[in-house]
Amino acid sequence: MKTEMAYYRNGYQKSIESKIIDCIKSQKGYDVVLEDTCFYPEGGGQPADKGILDGQEVLDVQEKKGVVYHTVKNSITIGNVVKGEIDWEYRFDLMQNHTAEHIISGLAYRKYGAHNIGFHIGKEFITLDFDKKLSPEEVRTLELGVNEAVIQNKIINIYYPTKEQLQKLDYRSKKSLEGTVRIVEVPEYDTCACCGIHTKTTGEIGCVKILSADHYKSGVRLRMIAGKRAFYDYDEKSKNADTISHLLSVPVKDIAKAVEKLKKEKDTLQWKINLFEKERLEQIANNIKETKTVVLFEKVSNAKTLQHFASMLYQKAEVVAVFSGDEAGYSYILMSQKKDMQVLKQQLSEKFSCNGGGKKEIVQGKIQANKADIIDFFKEI
Repeated sequence: MKTEMAYYRNGYQKSIESKIIDCIKSQKGYDVVLEDTCFYPEGGGQPADKGILDGQEVLDVQEKKGVVYHTVKNSITIGNVVKGEIDWEYRFDLMQNHTAEHIISGLAYRKYGAHNIGFHIGKEFITLDFDKKLSPEEVRTLELGVNEAVIQNKIINIYYPTKEQLQKLDYRSKKSLEGTVRIVEVPEYDTCACCGIHTKTTGEIGCVKILSADHYKSGVRLRMIAGKRAFYDYDEKSKNADTISHLLSVPVKDIAKAVEKLKKEKDTLQWKINLFEKERLEQIANNIKETKTVVLFEKVSNAKTLQHFASMLYQKAEVVAVFSGDEAGYSYILMSQKKDMQVLKQQLSEKFSCNGGGKKEIVQGKIQANKADIIDFFKEI
């Protein structure tokens, strides 16, 4: 017996009383079948509803061959009439974001010939994958377009065309479909076959924001949010902008220029610091006389500088060992023209907590050890 699907009769129905017609033991608990349900099962890119059934949390909802299975922890007696209530805030969020996805996909197809080849509603954002690259200006046009559709508050039409009507219908991603086909139409924006649940009007979607556009395969992947998700995103960014504005003592509209100026000043200071560091290390290297082994502990800004410092000592000793950091953890470089540094690194690892890699002439990595113990080690080689 197939399940009556109240969510298709009325996508805004939040609760239902229905008879249990089956209860099957499953891996997660029990899969309960109702005569009629307002719980939407996972499908059409839309996650399954959450909610409560007969006082129990609904863990999952799936549909197979017209039967909707509600997974709960404990068994429910077959024949009982029980109450089910969906998590409406969660459902409406999915409806808003799913409907926004339709409009963006429709606009991308109509304006740029880009086909939606993948769609996922995640906990934080929605991803849309297209088979064609879109420029930043084109992505901006899509964002403006979907928000214009929201402002227009168009009524969304859902209908089931006959086979003959479907053949004549121009809809997105048109392909051969078996059985009854459900068409979701946003007038002037999109017509698409879809089994998901959508808002009644575009105005109910609320604000829509495209967060990013990244290269994906031969096309582009968009990340977007709508409704409360978009509001919370705006609210967080607005608070951050106000904080930065206060810290830099500039109006919010000028914070980008202020940060750019601050970055330039930082880069200039960093250049001066790097120059001073280079001169300091060169002076140290020039004061080192030729010897068998050079072991030095110097704090440097990064691994590249450490390697450059070691290379300045390369001609002055058979073995150069340079360490930067403290006893909680040193970065190190071993260099030699005559000895195998991979062998030396192995000996170092046998005595201390040490990792790294490289080749015969140079090895670099991390080590945790006492400075005095490291010095004693190199006295013995």
